[in-house]
Amino acid sequence: MSHPEVQLPGRFTPQQAADLAEIQQRIFFYGWCIDHRRFDDLDGIFLPESVIHYDTGGGGKGPWSEMKSWLSRLSIFRCTQHNMCNPMVTFDETGDRAWSTTYGYLMHMQQTNEGEKSVMKHSAIYRDEWRRIDGEWRCLSRTLSDVGVEGPVHFEGVVEYDNPVSW
Repeated sequence: MSHPEVQLPGRFTPQQAADLAEIQQRIFFYGWCIDHRRFDDLDGIFLPESVIHYDTGGGGKGPWSEMKSWLSRLSIFRCTQHNMCNPMVTFDETGDRAWSTTYGYLMHMQQTNEGEKSVMKHSAIYRDEWRRIDGEWRCLSRTLSDVGVEGPVHFEGVVEYDNPVSW
C-alpha cells in the first residue's frame, strides 16, 4: 500500500490513542536526537534495513545501517533545530501498520572559518511508514522532501563541530 492520503480521523480507541502518542513521541524524539547528534539513539526508531531517503540537495538514500553514518555530515553545522510539526497518523485496519506525514521546519546554523554566521531555513515534509514489531512502533521507511529552502549552505570553509554549540 502506498502512503495513504491524510484524512480526518474518527474517534480513537484507547489503544489507537496510545499508539498515536507513541508514534508522535518517536517523531519528536527523532528531531531531538538529530539536533543533539545522538544518532545511536535512533536505532530505537529505525531497523537496520529501514529505508531512509533524504530527498534534498546533498541528500542520500539507503538502509538505516548506512544512512546513520551519513548523518555525520551535520558536523558542518554549528547547531541545528528540527521542529517536527503537525504529525498526522493513519492506521491500517489491523492496527499494526501506520503511516505518518509530518511537517518539518528545520534550521541549520553555520560559521565560516572567518567567523561569519549564516542560517539555512528548510521547510520539509517527512513521510513515514510504521509497523508494530515486538510491541513497539518502528519506522520502516522515511522520506524527507523539500518544500522550500532559504539561505545558504556552505560545504567548505566552515568550522566543523562534533557536538552542537548554540549561538
